[in-house]
Amino acid sequence: MMYPRGLRSAHSAPTPHLFKGTHRRKRYSKLLASCAVLSLLLLAGCGNDQNLTVVDQAASRPVEPTISLSSLDKLDDAYGRSWLSADEIIIDRGNRLIVHNAATGKEHPLTPHRKGIQLLAEASPDAKHVFFTEGVENDRYTIKGYILDIESGDIVTIGNIDMVNEFKWADNSHLISGTPDTGLQIIDLQGHKTTLKLQGDNIKDTIMQVQQVNGTIYFVGGSALNRVEEGSLQSKSIASDVWNFDVAPDGQSIVIQQVGHKESEPGKLTVIDNNGKVLGKVAEGTLLGRPAWSPDGSMLAFSIYQESQQGMKGLYIFNRSTGTTTPVTTEFQAYNTSIRWSPDNRRISLYAEDNGVVTALIGIDVK
Repeated sequence: MMYPRGLRSAHSAPTPHLFKGTHRRKRYSKLLASCAVLSLLLLAGCGNDQNLTVVDQAASRPVEPTISLSSLDKLDDAYGRSWLSADEIIIDRGNRLIVHNAATGKEHPLTPHRKGIQLLAEASPDAKHVFFTEGVENDRYTIKGYILDIESGDIVTIGNIDMVNEFKWADNSHLISGTPDTGLQIIDLQGHKTTLKLQGDNIKDTIMQVQQVNGTIYFVGGSALNRVEEGSLQSKSIASDVWNFDVAPDGQSIVIQQVGHKESEPGKLTVIDNNGKVLGKVAEGTLLGRPAWSPDGSMLAFSIYQESQQGMKGLYIFNRSTGTTTPVTTEFQAYNTSIRWSPDNRRISLYAEDNGVVTALIGIDVK
């Protein structure tokens, strides 16, 4: 048996010389008897105030959580957009934004009195507001952005938007997005815009993806992932050849999707810290869906499409604490999808467009 250093001598067999000779055996027996009597006297004198606790060393060891599939429901002709609660998700069906209840199956329109073509929706972290987009009648090229107050139903117009630039919630009260002229803009709940003119490298290209976590802004520009510290306009490149990324809620880990320079070179998902140091590779495959951290930052969901019959396929979840990756389902091997987590970390939505649009609502069981 192997023992940790410093404990081996306490558990090893007594040394042979202790038992040499009859006289020594008798002295040792008397010593044991005396110790036993002393122990009984000490326990008797302790009264009822002392409790004897037996520690099960095996039970005290930390148990690694296991992840498994608990349910899989499909919504035909629907794009999953954004979760409002543990059960409610906003979907786009027939260019109308609808709130679908995953527990009951009931649905109702997000904005019942509006008639325009609706495409995208993004709920704020506290689910009190929703950014959504809407087309303009008789104008197929113009898209406008709006902010809906869920409680009051009031809607604020933020004007024309460029669909190339992605809109994200920077916090509960502000949206953040790139601008057509390679800048950044912050939009408050009243629709007021603040433009940020960045300095540094990789700011001459259109900023299509941007995210703000704990005051720090991250964006992809010039195929590089860049960071802008709070209170500064100076950008710093921290990773190259980045196609997509997602920052964990604590801001300490970032998953980046990198595409190979050659057609034969697979794409890969890599986790880095906020300075660009590589922490490890999560997966690689022919085509990778956009990865997403769970709201509590403990898990990372991603999908893989593989042309060959070997390798990883389908939806996977990476456990950040254990470093293990678990296959969830191979039924959806979508790469042109947006993976979304419910606020309670128990459901994932993703859509596939292979044979018509289908959104999967996938239940996750963590034990």
